[in-house]
Amino acid sequence: MNVLLAGIAVVLAAALASMVGFAMVSRYVPRRWRVADGDAAGTVYSTIGMVYAILIAIAAIAVWEPRADVASNTEAEASSLVEAYWSANRLSGADKDDVRRLIVGYLQVAGGSEWEHLRTAHSGTMTAEGLSTELRERVDTIRPEGDAEQAAHQMLVAQVSTAATARRARIGDADSRMPAPLWPILLGGALVSVGFLYLFGLRRTVPNGLMFAALGGMVALMLFVLYQVELPYSRGFAVDPGSLRAALETLRGTDGL
Repeated sequence: MNVLLAGIAVVLAAALASMVGFAMVSRYVPRRWRVADGDAAGTVYSTIGMVYAILIAIAAIAVWEPRADVASNTEAEASSLVEAYWSANRLSGADKDDVRRLIVGYLQVAGGSEWEHLRTAHSGTMTAEGLSTELRERVDTIRPEGDAEQAAHQMLVAQVSTAATARRARIGDADSRMPAPLWPILLGGALVSVGFLYLFGLRRTVPNGLMFAALGGMVALMLFVLYQVELPYSRGFAVDPGSLRAALETLRGTDGL
């Protein structure tokens, strides 16, 4: 299902459930059980809201940081490989051809089949890892001749090393999830945040019902967004391989590959 449609469905369902719950409680629960001291209840509810907001913030940080790291590392990896390809152009013979071939081959796999594997299995592939390792080993075997090749090789070593480091970091974040205890806490907090208002003894009117619907919908929307961000390579707000694919297209455009 489209993420937008799924989000709308979740929000509407939560809004309806909140409104129906309010209607049922206000109709079937005796009023003397539902009327709390307004000032005291307001103070308690403010505290509950503040604590729940802190929990939401903690959860947002927990799921957003890995996603941001994956995006940053993907860009760093792609940029380093492009620079490595251009550095390899200053080498000669088989060294130049082998390094460029391995870089292009790696970008094709990393931005294609491996990315899809990261999306579904939350782990890298041996094919891409093998190409990355082969590239580093091939660079290590180069014996440059002359000052120009020596300088190019030094840059190449640093650029390939930077790309490999960025790769390890982004693959390591592939299965980053929210800490397990947080989901039950957030769901329980959502129920408390909405359900506590039933104790205010509000009359069963349309405006009050809409108020409950809005509250339930907004809480559900926050949880839905957290769920969609949770896995960096999957779900609605997943990082895409655009940087790797753009790097490949840049190299193809440069040398007509």
